[in-house]
Amino acid sequence: MWYNYCVFIFFIEFVFRKQAVYASRQGENMKYCFIINPASGKKTTKDGLEERIREVCVKRGVEADIYFTACRGDAREYVRNYVIDASNEVRFYACGGDGTLCECISGLMERNTRDNVSVGVIPVGTGNDFVRCFGGAQGFLDISAQLDATPMEIDVIKCNDDYAVNMINVGFDCQVVVKTAEMKKKSFIPSKFAYIAGLILTLIKKPGAVFRSASDKNENRTLKLLLATFANGKYCGGGFYSNPNSRLDDGVINALFVDDISRIRFLSIVGRYKSGTHLDGKNDDIFSENDSSDFELEFDGPTNISIDGEIVTADRIKLTCLNRVARFLVPKGICYANGIEA
Repeated sequence: MWYNYCVFIFFIEFVFRKQAVYASRQGENMKYCFIINPASGKKTTKDGLEERIREVCVKRGVEADIYFTACRGDAREYVRNYVIDASNEVRFYACGGDGTLCECISGLMERNTRDNVSVGVIPVGTGNDFVRCFGGAQGFLDISAQLDATPMEIDVIKCNDDYAVNMINVGFDCQVVVKTAEMKKKSFIPSKFAYIAGLILTLIKKPGAVFRSASDKNENRTLKLLLATFANGKYCGGGFYSNPNSRLDDGVINALFVDDISRIRFLSIVGRYKSGTHLDGKNDDIFSENDSSDFELEFDGPTNISIDGEIVTADRIKLTCLNRVARFLVPKGICYANGIEA
């Protein structure tokens, strides 16, 4: 009996030591890279971020690269070039807003081999709408939890030669993004009110969107709308719950079309649009949805398009949902809205 007990203890100790060695080697083989966008968000949200990252990594015995972007598109190029010779697993952390995350995902998408690469986000931007699908920014600010993150396969929307991880907006909503960007530069306007200020200024002119649309479920049709969203995520504009039925991993783009209504009518429903209750059937004459794996939009001329908050101009766009092509890092303890927990 004593012999059996000793054998059992030896076996347990052997298993735990083997797991510890494996975990240690796994940490040694994994590359961690934090990409900080100094132009994203307010300065106060990023104060001490580099120091916090280094402190946690030293405490955890993790070697990490920290890179500061110099201009728009720099994060995309950095990720694309970094993974060329990467033989070990690489984890990138976009330290910024949705635009910075989008750039990192875009750099990843431009490489054929992505199985050993994951992208996470430390949301220190102004909108941070993508992480609202997981309950908000707070859990994503925990550096230690980020190091223990679990990769989740998510969809990515291809828009011509660009990519979106959260949402594409046209019409009124897109012009609000333009105005919001202007408001964010005003030091006297709190970032959480920048979208509201941009919305009010845009409402004065009330631009809309007229385009011809085709999808795998609808033939060509001409639409005159106030706005349209083509979503992978659920939120836009710093917390507007525009696409509550969208999912990150279902292989389709969730499109929301809003009819070209009057200013008074718009003001009467904007609160419901923000809270996500606008699709409860009470305003079916205004809101309509269409899920499709692809859309083609044709405009009468060069038109502003918002891709995860970044503005591009095009007279024609093709949107394609690329199903589960990217691995997004979900920090330890965070639960995805549709039930996936790390």
